[in-house]
Amino acid sequence: MEKQVERVFTQAIIASALDGFGLSREGLKQLGDFENYVYLAFRGREATILRFTHSSHRSPLEVESELDWMNYLVREGVPMMGPLQAKDGRFILPLTAEDGTVFSAALFEKAEGHHVRYDDPTEWNAALFEEWGRLTGQIHRATRSYVKPAHLPSRPHWDEDELAENAHDYIRAGDEWMLERLKAVFDHLKALPRKEDSYGLLHTDMHPGNFFVDNGKIHLFDFDDCGYTWFVHDLAIPLYYSVAWGVPESYGGDRERFAADYFQAFWKGYRNEHTFDPIWLKEMEAQLKLRDLTLYLVINKKLSPEELAKNERLGRMLVDIRRRIQQDVPIANVRYEELIAL
Repeated sequence: MEKQVERVFTQAIIASALDGFGLSREGLKQLGDFENYVYLAFRGREATILRFTHSSHRSPLEVESELDWMNYLVREGVPMMGPLQAKDGRFILPLTAEDGTVFSAALFEKAEGHHVRYDDPTEWNAALFEEWGRLTGQIHRATRSYVKPAHLPSRPHWDEDELAENAHDYIRAGDEWMLERLKAVFDHLKALPRKEDSYGLLHTDMHPGNFFVDNGKIHLFDFDDCGYTWFVHDLAIPLYYSVAWGVPESYGGDRERFAADYFQAFWKGYRNEHTFDPIWLKEMEAQLKLRDLTLYLVINKKLSPEELAKNERLGRMLVDIRRRIQQDVPIANVRYEELIAL
């Protein structure tokens, strides 16, 4: 978390949220502080997830817009962790910090299960990938009927991104050439049509860090990055992180072969819930390149060179990302149209 946000995130802010949601001070445990402050908290015996979002990241109305969409998806039967109400019936508690900025406190159901274990073939397998695709398809089918309340702002579109707008601030010295790569991808995507059968409000970040598995079922959470983009984006992101983090040893490091097997299983589940013109699969490459560029920027924004040097995993990831961006290649090359024809 940025230093200026850390300075105003006080115990008084936390206490106000605990009181407002009727949560106990006992058992409170911080789980994360990357883009939001996230805590495990208890309401009676019920485990919940308490999140604080600073106004430099999302305004209170933007958070409310996120929660409205989440509640809609819950009503549509999507298996996910929905928002919980405060004692006064609200889903969001805006808490003003000493500098006049605002933390939006929100409470969510806690998912059953655990993060998927990549080294366990009984969990990390085609059945899970198919379930993952099915869940993605459910969201895409449901979101096409969502109507935003008039008083709420729209969630951001893919190109309304602070990272991209201020990319020059997050480029390391010597990497200025990367701005040209970013421009090329943006120019390509901005030329694509935005129609309701291929573009809509999506989760946008459906990687394994944002769901738990429980007896083969996926419980999705963390909708903080939800926004408007192409449906194909939500197919590219799961593939990206699966290849980046979870290539099984049995593939001998062959990313392309694993990516093909993964995507075929994912697509099988997806097409049972939602369909779009397969011609959009040719845009997978651009979406994968965009994710590399986005991660490069966000890692450099959030972590100083000293902090990054202490994080071996992120350090290696950044080296791989930089190499791919320089070579102008995606994380994996897959013949999608051939796979879906099988």
